[in-house]
Amino acid sequence: MMNEKRREEMARKIQAMARYGGFGGATVLEIGADRDSISARMLLDAGAARVISTNFRSDWPEGTEGAIERRRLDAREIGERFAAASLDAVFGVAVLEHIDGLERFFSGVAKAMRPGGLMYAHGGPIWSSSRGHHVVVTGETRSYRFGVNELNPIPDWAHLHLSRSEMIDTLTARDVPPGDAEKIAFFVYDGDEVNRKGYRAICDAFDASELKLVERLDNAFKPPPPELLAKIERGAYGGEQRYEVSGVTFVARA
Repeated sequence: MMNEKRREEMARKIQAMARYGGFGGATVLEIGADRDSISARMLLDAGAARVISTNFRSDWPEGTEGAIERRRLDAREIGERFAAASLDAVFGVAVLEHIDGLERFFSGVAKAMRPGGLMYAHGGPIWSSSRGHHVVVTGETRSYRFGVNELNPIPDWAHLHLSRSEMIDTLTARDVPPGDAEKIAFFVYDGDEVNRKGYRAICDAFDASELKLVERLDNAFKPPPPELLAKIERGAYGGEQRYEVSGVTFVARA
């Protein structure tokens, strides 16, 4: 079930997309959809004629209910799964950080949308941001969640400059049980929940596509202090340029 915070964010994003041309009579492909079709119904309320509501998860229930068609879809396969120029719009919130193959995604969107069709694709928290580790782990005695201060044991940006073993040591020094520290480190560095692509890499993937940028919206907050920035740049994930950017949205036309 979509929580209230997520519901409000989705409503804001749909309203924001509507400012670029509206949904009147449109066939909209929604990626990263919720199981209860809440956002799909919001898109219909905004004027869409049809919503193809998709998610990549193996347990995603397929079927059609009125103007909503639910399909299981790997977003990297949009260019192969949809006929050329068959979509009016593509919409996705908090999806770019999960797609491991953004070049293929953006090029597929460019192919599947009609000329002039609109894409509104958002990602966040992206890997190069302070909480880009995206940790959501259930441990032996407690849960860990990146979006809740008291449940997030990872120092800001630490995932960008610590090695796996250093992360485990840091967590155990913060009274995280060793078993939980191992699970968290696996999620951060080895799990398949996020693509570990930072701000610069995401922008480069978009720039390599044939999509025409209308606007790029960056959600930027406080950058890392100079000493920490130097550590990040020396680490495996340096070179992303803007570590204060937590979320990025591409508004583009085919």
